[in-house]
Amino acid sequence: MRKFIVSDLHGNGEVYDSIMAYLENIDDEVELYINGDLIDRGLNSFRIFEDVIERINGKGKVKINYLAGNHELSMYQALLDRQTGRVFDRNSRWMRNGGWVIEGELDMRDDFEEKCEEFKDFLADLKICHEFEEMINKNKLYLVHAQIPEYPKEVANLKIGDNNRDVFDAVWTRSEIRVPVLFGLGDVIGRNRIGKEGYLGIIGHTPTTNPIGFNYDDIENYFNIDGGCSIYCFGHFEFDHVPLVEVGDYYLKFLIFNHNNEIIDGYFYDGELVKLSEIDLNKERSYINHDYDNNGLKNKRLIKELYVD
Repeated sequence: MRKFIVSDLHGNGEVYDSIMAYLENIDDEVELYINGDLIDRGLNSFRIFEDVIERINGKGKVKINYLAGNHELSMYQALLDRQTGRVFDRNSRWMRNGGWVIEGELDMRDDFEEKCEEFKDFLADLKICHEFEEMINKNKLYLVHAQIPEYPKEVANLKIGDNNRDVFDAVWTRSEIRVPVLFGLGDVIGRNRIGKEGYLGIIGHTPTTNPIGFNYDDIENYFNIDGGCSIYCFGHFEFDHVPLVEVGDYYLKFLIFNHNNEIIDGYFYDGELVKLSEIDLNKERSYINHDYDNNGLKNKRLIKELYVD
């Protein structure tokens, strides 16, 4: 069984399709862990959310484990709080942070009420963290959207439906503590502890500015693999680097996808991070369906979902 992790796709259907095509073409059993924020902002949020539900229910060869992010929690809370009738609170955290993409598609459906209930029940059952059996650099590998909990094993089976403070902290906490201001993020006044001793964390939640698509914090011992899909969909096309992480015995392998159905880079980590050779990258590229058109040219499928009010 080969195991992979991706995080923060935010409705980016092009990268999602590329990654699924890559995984489907692997001649082995495959397990994909989605580390939250699959949805919202990107225009393909509804489609890939439904596709993941179908895959969890048996469609295709890739086994999917879907962990919650803050956007899944916000969607669940919005569905939970929704009053009777076809009305969502426009001021809810979910709607203000890109939930209107899914809400708009829900609102056009004849089975609106049934879909809302189906999605609410599905989200309620999403876990918030996963501890892998594999050890990396003498550390336990721990997957969570934002922050490794203070007592990791005690929250191992916690789900969105528990809707408590531990759930909120695990999917919402950011490393920087800021003083809120009227416009912008505010001033940094300190740091939250995101990692935990004895664990190598894999998180997302906050887009990285690193052009390779991920960051490693060697002090708190975690990788942030949020490649910036949430920013790309607003027209910042320099965020063109989405990591897919393979979990092996004593190592991690990072394959960097762009929005053109391509693997553009790769790294290997077993205590030290090294760049993959072009030979190794080409082996991985052979698994991708490049969608050649009738003229033999690769179909460049940039989404460029620039929203203009």
